Amino acid sequence: MPFLSTVTGSFKAGRRASAFSAPLWSPSDITTAVWFDASDTSSYTVSGSNVTAVTDKGNANATITVNGTPNVSTTLNSLKTFSFSGSGEDFTTNEVLQASSGNHWAVGVFQWNVVNDTKDSFWSTENNTVNAVTAKRDYAVSAGNSSQFNGELDLDSLGSNSNRISTTIGDKQEFSNVFGSSATWQILSVFFNKAGNQIGARISGENAFTPVNDYDNSLTPNLDLRLFRNRTSIRMSGKMAEFLTVADVPGTGGTDLSTLEKAEGYLSHKWNVTLDANHPYFSTAP
Repeated sequence: MPFLSTVTGSFKAGRRASAFSAPLWSPSDITTAVWFDASDTSSYTVSGSNVTAVTDKGNANATITVNGTPNVSTTLNSLKTFSFSGSGEDFTTNEVLQASSGNHWAVGVFQWNVVNDTKDSFWSTENNTVNAVTAKRDYAVSAGNSSQFNGELDLDSLGSNSNRISTTIGDKQEFSNVFGSSATWQILSVFFNKAGNQIGARISGENAFTPVNDYDNSLTPNLDLRLFRNRTSIRMSGKMAEFLTVADVPGTGGTDLSTLEKAEGYLSHKWNVTLDANHPYFSTAP
């Protein structure tokens, strides 16, 4: 499934056929917070195959620190991907606006190789400048198993239910639809939709768990982002093709997910990762 930048065809204006070229949807059509894209070699520098610097393609213009020696190789749909060994390697940003009025969503293309800890994470967020008990609300997408990536949404363990992101979820929400086996590429997304009072996660367009209609206290607006590292110093072995976060609702309002679905469709057709058959962009790119 090659990635196309335009859709071409024709339409009839009166009795005369006219050619048109309609661009496909891409993350540049929305206001992203942070955006990593291994296929865009102009957005990072390498020494040999080791990544030495990365530029944020998102609107936050985050400062990205490359820890250790992640490397890059051509491994997915003839496009380059980032690889992390699990030994001191991660991408970390400074604290930038990741949630607006509690609204936030994130989506990326990931593969895990080795899991050694239940808290091994594809990504995590944190704010170290607010009170950890009363105001610090962040999250991580973790393995939930010490030997394979089953998946769980980890929320901060705050002092009381009145401070928690979701009383229903509490500290964590395990995935009932597990991520998949080692070396399997999947599109993984999460959304915190304050406008629709809903929190959820998706694996290639299918719910990882039934969305929770209980979003009590908003995420901290300014958060750092740690890819392949949890909120402490635990790092995981795996690969990433592309990843972006958005400080907005995932659709047009309420519980609509139409913008998130477009992002999933874009990633699916660009990277040749299959979506759930019921997804609106299973067959055609947005």
